[in-house]
Amino acid sequence: MININSVSFRYAGSNTENLTNFTLRIEKGECVVLTGESGCGKTCVTRLINTLIPHFYEGELTGEVTIDGVNTASVQPHEIADKIGSVFQNPRSQFFSLDTDSEIVFGMENKGLPYPQMVQRYEATIRELHIEKLKNRELFELSGGQKQTIAFASVYALNPDIFVLDEPSSNLDPEAIEELRRLCLLIKEMGKTIIVSEHRLYFLNGIADKIVLMKHGMLERVWTAEEFKKIPKEEYQKLGLRSYFPTCLNLPEGNLVKNEIPVVSAKHLLVGYEKGVAVTREINFSAYRGEIIGIVGKNGCGKTTLARTICGLQREIQGEILYNGEKVPTKQRMKKAYLVMQDPDYQLFTDSVYQELSLALLAQKTPDEQQIINIMEKLNLTEYKDHHPMSLSGGQKQRTAIGVAALRDCDVLLFDEPTSGLDYKNMESVAEILQKLSKEGKTILVISHDNELLMKICSRIIRINGVISS
Repeated sequence: MININSVSFRYAGSNTENLTNFTLRIEKGECVVLTGESGCGKTCVTRLINTLIPHFYEGELTGEVTIDGVNTASVQPHEIADKIGSVFQNPRSQFFSLDTDSEIVFGMENKGLPYPQMVQRYEATIRELHIEKLKNRELFELSGGQKQTIAFASVYALNPDIFVLDEPSSNLDPEAIEELRRLCLLIKEMGKTIIVSEHRLYFLNGIADKIVLMKHGMLERVWTAEEFKKIPKEEYQKLGLRSYFPTCLNLPEGNLVKNEIPVVSAKHLLVGYEKGVAVTREINFSAYRGEIIGIVGKNGCGKTTLARTICGLQREIQGEILYNGEKVPTKQRMKKAYLVMQDPDYQLFTDSVYQELSLALLAQKTPDEQQIINIMEKLNLTEYKDHHPMSLSGGQKQRTAIGVAALRDCDVLLFDEPTSGLDYKNMESVAEILQKLSKEGKTILVISHDNELLMKICSRIIRINGVISS
């Protein structure tokens, strides 16, 4: 079905090859997983398959890619759109509409399907994907995981032969990942060919036929599913890979009482959208100096909204937030806390990684350049020092934003899915930085579905128990 033959590729303006002599053959109906360190070229391979390279992303390309016998260089993307459906790492980048229903039918409208057929496929998609709760919703009010689900639904409605999924689980809670697993099994049973670029591997256990390890744009190793299952846990970590088996979250929940004033606390807090629609139940918690606390809960339960409210990006609907025992007005909270967003594109502003990190030290009269050098080394960003942040992979952008947070002079740091799109090695680097900041007295709140990270760094968790209606 897919044949990538001796392909080398360099993006326009890049000084290094993103793929080097890469060869991979994928049979019809196979599920193939691409994995490896952030920036190793996984997304580049998915763009070869969905023909965005060479037709959208320009650069130097040698070698040949064929899809079902058709050379992708000889056709335009729309000519084989019936065969290939893609779900990108950042679902926001593939939305064309403002509401969920319009987005699901957008591809079918472009194909000119008869209206009754569109309605039939739309209803089947809603029913088979179990997304009745996401009907008739505004896209930009959805959580990251819900946006990912709608992106998948818009592709599923088109019924392509090949599904290309780039980090599909990166923003999903455990229940949503189980649902994603069900959907992957569903399309595999339908005989679809599936290519998944992923770090989080456990949900693909029993679905994947082959696991492909990439390194520096080259194919490092290929395992069959049975071979991969037999690898010892320590070997996964040496290879920089996440576990092929789920990690259980076994941490104490709820509040902690100390004989000291908490750095930040919430009392009878209700948070929600700017329209005044509440998305959480009453929240009460205290966080003390040096604590690392995980914030967990289902997609859409209000975790990100809570974080935005704590750091002053939006107002609470009810209740109060205290810093060191005193109520702080919304705008003043921005000086007390800093949030690393789930989508780092929203907070990267300069022309290079070095300049981005330098911004965090503007308040210093004499910025300490060594701090920037140290944080780049710790986050494996040194070789990208002069790269434009928007040219980086999703994981590299995430690490840059985390580096900015680590350099900021704030009492409270909030991280929204900080290891989204990160391999095991870089997850460990992020964990080490958060632990170091904790020892320096920072109070850290981590919103995450990454149980491996939470078990490594958190002493307790706060569970947001679901959405309430307005």
